[in-house]
Amino acid sequence: MTSNMQRNGKTGLIFGIILVIVGLIILLNKLGALNLNLKKIISIISVTYGAYLGYSGFGLNSNKKVFWGSIFFFFGIYLFIDSFGLLNPEIHFFWPVVLIVTGLSFLMSFVNRPKDYALLLPAVMLIGIGTLFLLTDIGIIYSFEFWENFEKFWPVLLIILGLYFILKKR
Repeated sequence: MTSNMQRNGKTGLIFGIILVIVGLIILLNKLGALNLNLKKIISIISVTYGAYLGYSGFGLNSNKKVFWGSIFFFFGIYLFIDSFGLLNPEIHFFWPVVLIVTGLSFLMSFVNRPKDYALLLPAVMLIGIGTLFLLTDIGIIYSFEFWENFEKFWPVLLIILGLYFILKKR
């Protein structure tokens, strides 16, 4: 009972600190001391919340918190980079980034529980597919070559999915 009270107190303290920091950032922005738009503010909140959720998930050995914390954290980083206009608007980054971020979240869940090898399969598959789509959108891989090879090797996805179900903890 005492450890639960200590954990809840620590969680409340961390959450309170996060709220103070976010409030200060928004206040400084409103006063003109910072130049933040809505996308930057949302990205900062997402990164902060994701880091908090992931940190608490690692502490509690909760893959659910680690997974969703990673989603918020990595997607927040993407939004932050995008808010500065550093990404070429002609290139479709969103869906490849969604696949890569989801794959990284599975990878972080595996880091949390290294014995759960089944998490590596969707991690590698999603990161790989997202990277291929990104390289195709950038123009490093030509779309025709990609789809020609995909048509040959799509059964590999079935094999990976089957291995996931075989290795998944029951």
